[in-house]
Amino acid sequence: MTLAATLLGDKDLSLGRAVPLDGARGRNVFLWAAAATVAIVVCFVAWMVFLIGGERATIAVDDIGEAVAALAAAICCVWAAMRNSGRQRVGWTLLAASAATWGAGEVVWSVYEVGLGIDVPFPSAADAGFLGAIPLAALGILAFYSPARGTSTRLRLWLDGAIIFTALLFVGWIAGLDVVYEDLTASFPEKAIGMAYPIGDMLIATILVLAIRRATDEAHGRLLLLLGGLGANAVADSAFAYLTAQGLYGAAGSVLDAGWVLGYLMIGLAALWPASAPRRIADESPIDVWQLALPWVAVLAAGISAILGALLGDPMDPFLTVVAGGLAILLMVSQVYAHNESLGLLIKSRRDAATLNDIVMYAPLGVARIALDMKIIQANPRFAALLRRPGREVVGGLLTSFLPSDARNRTAADFQSLADGSATATDSETEALRGDGTSMWLQWSATAVRNANGEPDYFIAMFNDTTARHEAEVAAVANINVLERLNRLKSEFLTMVKHEFRTALVGIQGFSEMMRDEETLDVPTVKGFATDIYNDARRLDEMLDRMLDLDRIEADKVDLQLVPIDLGAALSEAVARANVSRLSNPIAIRVGDDLPWVAGDAVKLAELLRILLDNAIRYSPDGGVITVSGRTEPGQVLISVKDNGVGMPAGFDDQLFSRYQWSANNPTTKVIGTGLGLPMARQIVEMHGGRIWFESKAGVGSEFMFSLPMHTKHASPQRDGTRTPPAVQAA
Repeated sequence: MTLAATLLGDKDLSLGRAVPLDGARGRNVFLWAAAATVAIVVCFVAWMVFLIGGERATIAVDDIGEAVAALAAAICCVWAAMRNSGRQRVGWTLLAASAATWGAGEVVWSVYEVGLGIDVPFPSAADAGFLGAIPLAALGILAFYSPARGTSTRLRLWLDGAIIFTALLFVGWIAGLDVVYEDLTASFPEKAIGMAYPIGDMLIATILVLAIRRATDEAHGRLLLLLGGLGANAVADSAFAYLTAQGLYGAAGSVLDAGWVLGYLMIGLAALWPASAPRRIADESPIDVWQLALPWVAVLAAGISAILGALLGDPMDPFLTVVAGGLAILLMVSQVYAHNESLGLLIKSRRDAATLNDIVMYAPLGVARIALDMKIIQANPRFAALLRRPGREVVGGLLTSFLPSDARNRTAADFQSLADGSATATDSETEALRGDGTSMWLQWSATAVRNANGEPDYFIAMFNDTTARHEAEVAAVANINVLERLNRLKSEFLTMVKHEFRTALVGIQGFSEMMRDEETLDVPTVKGFATDIYNDARRLDEMLDRMLDLDRIEADKVDLQLVPIDLGAALSEAVARANVSRLSNPIAIRVGDDLPWVAGDAVKLAELLRILLDNAIRYSPDGGVITVSGRTEPGQVLISVKDNGVGMPAGFDDQLFSRYQWSANNPTTKVIGTGLGLPMARQIVEMHGGRIWFESKAGVGSEFMFSLPMHTKHASPQRDGTRTPPAVQAA
């Protein structure tokens, strides 16, 4: 219950109906009122039958009892109007006015018979009250009309109303209305007023039947009570008109006068009917079968009346024949209209079904109807296309058979949650197996379709191929990792460059300041400073050259010039050149004469050997021996450069051979260098199809090794000690 409803007195504003604060109390009030109604009617009938207290007392009970019943109904209707709003309030107000008007007429009647003790003239002021109640009651019932439902719309409503009224007129004419019309002793005003009673009752009954046909479930009880009350009034009105026309209406009235008492007490009960919470979907629900057949009850009554009249030898007069003919015409028009309406609905339903079928068949998503045992009952072509399987293979197969084993139980559990009602819809994503053996990702959502008993009947599922999205997500994650790595490498590169440049620039700046500020420097000292400045500048230039070379190599802009190379001679030449430049570290070479020729770029391999030898000399203590060795292994040639320097801890392979890796904990950073030699060496070796690595032990030294694939057969030495290079073979 919302706060707004509480402040507004618990009224359902959408339907204009008040919801009782205490439903049980409302039911108790209604039940007590119904029991009192039964008791009052029984007592009234007994009084009229047995003339208890004599004729005068019976007349008083008859007249005053009818007036009291009408006024009681008016009071109940006023109470109902106060408890409602909108059209409901208008309806109950009009019914209260109708009951009060009729009660006023009965009061006038009682004044004549009970107060003055004279016969009531006909017509009289009492008839004005009785007849005035008819249009007020009709308008009040119209206010109770619910929105149109089912077939009770537009022309069909008017046809049904005409059929009901005509059938009731037919029954009423046979029941005695003809006697009132053919009374030769009555004047025209008397005939008109006498017939106005039953015809007005027929009109009210017609409107009420149509209202019941359109009513929602919670309004049925109230409207049926109104129908019963107005029906009882109609019986009493018709009996009064008939008996008066026949001169049979006695001074003490008739037992049929109980119809007015019962009728108005039932109207009062309708006003006391306990309201129930309205169904919000009532306007969308179809009418019940008994509501659909309600107008035909009047037609059935007309048919039975015609049969009984014929059996009793009472032929139909011209007026009755005209009424019967009009009823037949109305029935024919109604049937034609109903047939046309049904045909239109059938065509529309087929068109809608075809449209829905096209939507499913040509939907960009895969759609499937799945049984409770996970068997696919129906599937659109898109679903079969997603799985790359023929439709005949998909339909009839188990959904889980198209999924990998680790996803089957999870998918079955999702559908089970739909079946047992723990979930109204489920959405998931899983891998699936295509017909060509490849895998894919399927995103699917499913709901359960239930039968009239609320039990699951089957599932409806929609599938979408999300393989591209998954691949994009994987690529995005990989790209993010690459970007993070590049960002880390950039930071490390900047740190390394800062370190290398600062080291060189500090020397250049320091020596240049000393040369500028000192006035007593001799020529040898100046030359020494100049040499140091030159070496620092050369090292910076070398670092820039190596950076550019690495960029060209990594960008695949360097082509190898493969030629036959005597690897043993190349090693000897590199060692000799290194020995000349660094006399403090002797270099020993241990290479056999059978070392094979290789196909390689002479310049790049010479650069490789120079880098490794310079690296070994730079990190070896003075006097430390550097050993260069080479040997042949299956399919490759292995070269080793070993020093006896500080050594390096294990696990530094990635840092030593990576272009931008730099660490303050790296022992190699304690020696001045460019930091790009080993990355350059790795690139050269890998360009030749080999690999490079090192083995080291702290305090003992490091051994750098690289291997090159053996592309040629071993060359035989010539008699003069030289070897003939073999033909170069492609790698």
